Amino acid sequence: MRVAALVIPPGPGHVRTARLLAASVARQSGLTAEVVEDVRLAVSEACLLHLGLAQPIHIDFDAEDDALAIAVGPSALPAASEPDSQLAMTLLRAIVPQLELGDSGLRMVWPTAGT
Repeated sequence: MRVAALVIPPGPGHVRTARLLAASVARQSGLTAEVVEDVRLAVSEACLLHLGLAQPIHIDFDAEDDALAIAVGPSALPAASEPDSQLAMTLLRAIVPQLELGDSGLRMVWPTAGT
């Protein structure tokens, strides 16, 4: 079930709004304070991968069965393969339990059961 959605211009000044919404949705999903910070950081890094693109950044927050799923699109495949983006991808792989990078963008999932 979609709990929030945000569309921002691909500029660094709007990433803060995405981070604030991500932290709020994560808290409302019952995640621990530590995981809320991971969600906030992951959304920030995912948005930064999209900054070089001309299209707006779409961020969808979905409550799934026992999980919080966040999709950031459109696809960041070209940007994610750039050498400068490798640090962001390494960080995302370290803090996101389930990370998918595909044609429609990034999909990140955190379990909420037992939190």
